[in-house]
This record gives sequence, C-alpha cells and structure tokens, in this order.
Amino acid sequence: MPPTVLLSGVTFREPTDIHAADVWELIGKRPPLDRNSVYCELLLCTDFADTCVLAVRDGEVVGWLATYRRPSEHSTLFIWQIAVHPEARGMGVGKGLIISALNRRSCDGVTHINATVTLSNTASQLLFAGVARDMRAPIRQAIRFDRDIHFKGQHESEYTIAIGPIAPS
Repeated sequence: MPPTVLLSGVTFREPTDIHAADVWELIGKRPPLDRNSVYCELLLCTDFADTCVLAVRDGEVVGWLATYRRPSEHSTLFIWQIAVHPEARGMGVGKGLIISALNRRSCDGVTHINATVTLSNTASQLLFAGVARDMRAPIRQAIRFDRDIHFKGQHESEYTIAIGPIAPS
C-alpha cells in the first residue's frame, strides 16, 4: 500500500457534485490542460468520485485528479488529468493526489498506473517519474496518440506513461 500523504493545511477528499465548477475553474488556470465542459466535470465528480481526488486548502480547491480504473484492465488506474493551483505548486500536492487515490478502497488491487502526457509537459513527466521512484516501480513511455494520425495536427502527440507493477510498502 502506498504511504499516506500529509501536507500542512491540505486535505485530500472525494469530490461531490458541488465541486465540478471549482474543478472547471482550476483547470482553466492551468494551461495547456484541456478544459472539459462543466458537465463533464460534474460526471467525474459524481460517477467517478470513488477514484477522483480533490485537494482542498482553506476551503479552496487547489488540486484535482481525474482518474478511473480501466474496464479492460481492472488492475490499472488511468490518470486522465491532474491539475494543481499555481499557488500550491511545489508542495507535493500532485503526488498527494495520486497516493490518496491509490489508498482508497476503490483502488484495492491496482498494481499499475497509466497516463498520457505530451513531451512538452515536463512537470507531469517529473511528477510521474517521482511517483515511480517512490513506489519502487518501473516506468515506461511509448507513443499512444499521434499528432497527425489522431489529432490531425491540432494537438501534440500523447505518450503513455506506464508505471508498475507497484511494489508493496
């Protein structure tokens, strides 16, 4: 089991329907993250609340993790999006969001983490490398969605980052 994360003044919790607009606003403060509709965030905060995580400090949402267990690979947690408020960067919030998700009962049996990241997103690259190191797990990277084939040249290629198997603590 991953270690528990304790950050001064930051609470990690499941989202509810009342958090969707706050999540949407947070993502808007984190370009180049793709901004989903508020309705999409509502679905994530309700239908996927058991795996998604909010980081809250002084009553404000300072972090968001949109994640789910892959239907075809139940042992894999797919991280769809992670956002940390500019004022909370460098505090360990990103890693705390991931660890909090892995520590939930809804993630029992998860042995692998997958995400997709562009090569220009060095913050996410470093975050996932740190998570793999802390979990004593191998990390691999390979192209998943090609800029020209899948995005018709409108978006950078997305690379799968695969972490696992995660070693027990």
